[in-house]
Amino acid sequence: MARGWMGVCGLVLAFAALCGGAHAAAPPQRIVSLNLCGDQLAWMLAGRGRIAALSHLARSAELSYVAPQVADVPIVQGAAEEILPLAPDLVLAGRYTAKPTVAFLRAKGVPILELSIPQDFAGIRDQVRRVARALGEEPRGEALIAAMDAALAEPAQRHDGPRPVGVAWQAGGFTAGAGTLTDAVLDAAGLDNLATRSGLKGHGYLTLEAMVAGRPDVLIADAALPTQPSLRQALLQHPALARPGALGRRVTVPAPLLACGTPATAEAVRLLRAALAEGTRP
Repeated sequence: MARGWMGVCGLVLAFAALCGGAHAAAPPQRIVSLNLCGDQLAWMLAGRGRIAALSHLARSAELSYVAPQVADVPIVQGAAEEILPLAPDLVLAGRYTAKPTVAFLRAKGVPILELSIPQDFAGIRDQVRRVARALGEEPRGEALIAAMDAALAEPAQRHDGPRPVGVAWQAGGFTAGAGTLTDAVLDAAGLDNLATRSGLKGHGYLTLEAMVAGRPDVLIADAALPTQPSLRQALLQHPALARPGALGRRVTVPAPLLACGTPATAEAVRLLRAALAEGTRP
């Protein structure tokens, strides 16, 4: 598991680079991303040489899967006046962020590709293909998808009886229910989502009482941050959750694996499957 998704992906990408064909139009050479998900896909598909700048979130170790690799890449905060001098020939943007900047750049004739928020692995495949096509990197895109699908296809631990119950519970009780990427990850790992069972659609909150009553077998939760104490974080350490049998195994899934829907999200499934293989109760 140490090699994980990145090891498989590296081999497939190397092969894809050899097999890439010529494109009718020259692919963009000065890519700017204003979106965290765009940052990661631009790096995975195009690499350093064609990236003019990424968003400031690209270097966030708490959110960005590629943070260790992009320390020397210029960053932008999202203002039009810092982006235009970069002369981008493609800007990746989210549908709901930096809207005035995106509108201004579009009016200036800058090509814009707006990214959606994938809610499942089919959505990740579609998004990777859209971005890969815009970057002229279709073979690399298919290689990333193949690596993701290979990770998802790995055999999972079988359980007798009902599926174990899992939940992703964050500060303040924030969680993800039906129709979210987190729900798709739990399902792919072989877990029923407590939030979905509780009737939650999209993102919302689960009370402490619902957590105790639900007795999840697997809890995805960050530990309280000692350098950033807060009452919202303290909820994750409530004494009721420490009672014997109240919760099953706590699993740490790095936030960058769930913050954006990219092929690396398959690594979250791997981590949960590995936890299930060790047993749902410590």
